[in-house]
Amino acid sequence: MLQKSYHTKTSDLIVEFIASKIDSGFTAGELSAFLKERGFDVNKTTVYRNLDKMTEAGRLIKSKSVVSDGYVYQTAEEENHCDEHMHFRCCKCGSVIHLSDEKTKEYLDSISRDLGIEINVNISTLNGICSKCRKQK
Repeated sequence: MLQKSYHTKTSDLIVEFIASKIDSGFTAGELSAFLKERGFDVNKTTVYRNLDKMTEAGRLIKSKSVVSDGYVYQTAEEENHCDEHMHFRCCKCGSVIHLSDEKTKEYLDSISRDLGIEINVNISTLNGICSKCRKQK
């Protein structure tokens, strides 16, 4: 996932962490804590540099957090064509739902056409509370 010429135990752990977050978003702070728990005290610059490289390579999606001043990352799954649809992120549990259904696509196309805008679904995320968390209220 990271540069082929730069393969370290830290990069392996980053890949392991991201793979464990396939159904949820995560922050750079959560990744840093994971690395520290595993005995790797990696500085924030290195963490952000790796996340930025993976975002630029299309392996991660980066969006502004609705609950903090930072960013939330999520895996851009190639098999689910994550670059072709929007996502919904739960503000409580962090779960991510793919909005790849035909109704959502038609609605976004309609909005784009009616307002004369172009929606970049690759970086757009709807935020709210998922059905599982709503039931826990």
